[in-house]
Amino acid sequence: MATSFVDVLIEEHRGFKLMLSVLEAMAARLGRGGEVPPRMIADVLDFFETFSDRHHAREERALFPVLERHGVGQDQTVVHALLAQHDAGRAYCRKLRGDQSRLLAGDAAASGDFVSHALGYCELIREHIRIEDEYFYKLADQLLTQAEQQDVVTEFSTPVRGPAAGAEKERFLRMLDEYPGIVAAWE
Repeated sequence: MATSFVDVLIEEHRGFKLMLSVLEAMAARLGRGGEVPPRMIADVLDFFETFSDRHHAREERALFPVLERHGVGQDQTVVHALLAQHDAGRAYCRKLRGDQSRLLAGDAAASGDFVSHALGYCELIREHIRIEDEYFYKLADQLLTQAEQQDVVTEFSTPVRGPAAGAEKERFLRMLDEYPGIVAAWE
């Protein structure tokens, strides 16, 4: 188990950054009039909808309430901004899912919308990660007691349960291994 909740969160950010690069490459290919395999689009959107939403939900459930007890609540600028970014990220994922449906239906305008939404999402999440990695996690690390930090680590390290959870994790790890190479070959 990781020794610091910061380590756990930053490790998850590495996966996000890798998949953001894949999404940007998909958007670039579509923007040039190329095609992206529908399964790849579905997989990448599944990753962001599932993995990032779980990450954000755990922050909202395990980290933010502890910080609120230390006086850094939702009314504080940084927590308010992070929560707003979580909501905006979820909205982008819904738009991208709609764009995906339109792409599959042959809607010619869907590519441009997908590109716009994908790039907007990437920009949002990269800024979100920057705020967390460079500022927010350091602040939280200074405020939380060792016991509180351990509780947050436990929450973030606890695997998702359910019949498909293991297979889903393996699928996401496989995507992190395979998709960067696929999009690199497009260039």
